[in-house]
Amino acid sequence: MFPHPRRIVTGHNSDGAAIVVDDREIPCEPTAINANFAVLYKTHQFPESNDKWIDPIETRTTDLSNNNGIVLRVVDIPPNTETMFHRTESLDFGILHSGEITCYLDDGVRVDMKAGDVCVQRGTIHGWTNHSDQPARIYFILTAAHPVTVGGKVLGATGYSKHEVASGGRSDKE
Repeated sequence: MFPHPRRIVTGHNSDGAAIVVDDREIPCEPTAINANFAVLYKTHQFPESNDKWIDPIETRTTDLSNNNGIVLRVVDIPPNTETMFHRTESLDFGILHSGEITCYLDDGVRVDMKAGDVCVQRGTIHGWTNHSDQPARIYFILTAAHPVTVGGKVLGATGYSKHEVASGGRSDKE
């Protein structure tokens, strides 16, 4: 569909000068939910330390978001494809890079997006559809958030299993 995304990470050498610590393509892998994923970066605390370089994507990502940090993911949606209807326990920023997609919500609302549009998902149940004959690429920044509570009822993550969205890394353990 698209070339693998290139990820460039900066850091510091022992003298404190800025350096590039990693510069490579990150494979965008097929998932069970009709979309290809590449996790480009993730943290497990906030604020995160910039002192020591350990590549956080060396371990497999086992959920769409995590409870304490941030996940940066690229998602490629093939032409004429609908993805899962789901909710995460996160505050998400979806930036459509290429193509056209539709975000649909559980009340029937549909929002068409074109390249350059940004969708902020605040714990809502939603799905994505690519109705076009061209692939779409969207970058997601998922930040840890408390689950939504409405009328005393907690609306937690739903609509997917962790094995369906696992991607990247060298092992199944985080």
